[in-house]
Amino acid sequence: MQQYLLVMWALGANFYAHSGNATAATQQNNVAALQAAVEQNLRGPVQFGAQPVNTFGVNERLAYHKVPGISFALIHNGALSWAQGYGTVAAASDQAVTVNTVFQAASIAKPVTAFAVMRMQQQGRLDINASIASYLTSLTLAKGKQTPEAVVSFKNLLDHSSGLTGGGYMGYEKGAAIPSDLQSFNGLAPANNKAASVETTPGSQVNYSGAGYTLAEIALTDTFKQPFEQLMASWLLSPLGMKNSSFALDYPQQQGVQVALGHEASGKVINGGWRLHSEQAAAGLWSTATDLARFAIETTNAYQGNSTLLSQAAAREMLTPVMPEQDLSDEFGGQPAMTFIVAGEGKQWLFKHGGGTLGYRCFMLMYPETGDGAVFMTNSDAGYSVGFEMLRAASFVYNWPDFKGKSFTKRKVNLQEQALLLGEYPFAAGWQAEIIAVAEADGIAVAFPNGDLYPLTAVQGDNSELNQHSYVHEDTGVEVHFSLAAGQPSINLYQQTASKKH
Repeated sequence: MQQYLLVMWALGANFYAHSGNATAATQQNNVAALQAAVEQNLRGPVQFGAQPVNTFGVNERLAYHKVPGISFALIHNGALSWAQGYGTVAAASDQAVTVNTVFQAASIAKPVTAFAVMRMQQQGRLDINASIASYLTSLTLAKGKQTPEAVVSFKNLLDHSSGLTGGGYMGYEKGAAIPSDLQSFNGLAPANNKAASVETTPGSQVNYSGAGYTLAEIALTDTFKQPFEQLMASWLLSPLGMKNSSFALDYPQQQGVQVALGHEASGKVINGGWRLHSEQAAAGLWSTATDLARFAIETTNAYQGNSTLLSQAAAREMLTPVMPEQDLSDEFGGQPAMTFIVAGEGKQWLFKHGGGTLGYRCFMLMYPETGDGAVFMTNSDAGYSVGFEMLRAASFVYNWPDFKGKSFTKRKVNLQEQALLLGEYPFAAGWQAEIIAVAEADGIAVAFPNGDLYPLTAVQGDNSELNQHSYVHEDTGVEVHFSLAAGQPSINLYQQTASKKH
């Protein structure tokens, strides 16, 4: 429709003056119909056999998942098509979520930071391939696995190949002592994390690292002699018109702007409403779904060579896989690029990134070749469930190639063998999952370190040894496969394998 309007504009203003109002009204009605179709067709990621697919309304699923609110922005043909808030800013509030409601954007802070750093390089203010040591004045990076031939640089900090300690940050309650970014990086009180170190040779592997972004933050503030929130405001947020976004430690209240309070998966509000993150580049962005949609659109414009902020070469460097052979799985499947995950080919190629801090879950996706995408932000640890259900609805309505869900066949559980699976499974990447007994689904669940609990349903796997005991989490589609070879349980989760801890 937009291409049609552009053609009509080229034919002359007189024609447009007579037909434009009617055409605009038709387009508006079409958008409203598409929005309504999305809102009424939320669906889970899992279908069993030939059973009919159940669809739901947004508010129905918010209540089911105990998620107080969600903000959703739909991008179509390279522009924001519609945005809407649903539910409330807090479980005990009647204040409605709107398109201007602010949430914690969590790890989506990382690609936003990377975009700003690429602008700095573009303007000759830094070299992302140089040793990060040349930009540090307040910190001397301790000797680890880095060498003169394999240095820690801005580039491998941004693309998670620096070798620095993996993982993320839990944040701090309001009123508690808050560490500086230096204290956090060095693991010094009052920081609640261990000191970061270069644990593997830089450039040898991708290992998701919040500490890498904290080191980049320290280097940027050392170099520019400005607080990080001011740097990000001047280098990206203000030029891009992200007027309701901020990297401030605690969101700077503005008239007419409501901040959504974070909630546990049970529906209980987080003490103080939210945690604070001094590690701003890694997890400290406050934003709205519409502001993040602007960021996704601008990244796409840059990728297409149509941005005034970032060159096409810089954007494509950001979106190039770091190690093409490394792949992830399920809804987050794809190859790690510079903070984004990229997947697919041709018009099915997309970039995406999720985020989660205590009480918040959010997600961004974009198909740069078609200009379609979406952003959701929620104020609950259970927010991914309703958010991805809404993405699946959008995928069916707008005919995206992904986010359609999977079909499985249920199987009968052997309770004796299932009991052997209970226990802790430490992964080589530095994280662990625990399999515990629950009353839901088929009696067991994956318990993640951040508190997420995924009850599992037994399904038929393939004939490989590892997949003889296959399960799926119905609300997210996450697949879990076990092996009991020689009586020793092992697990495959997110395409990573671990043995049960003795």
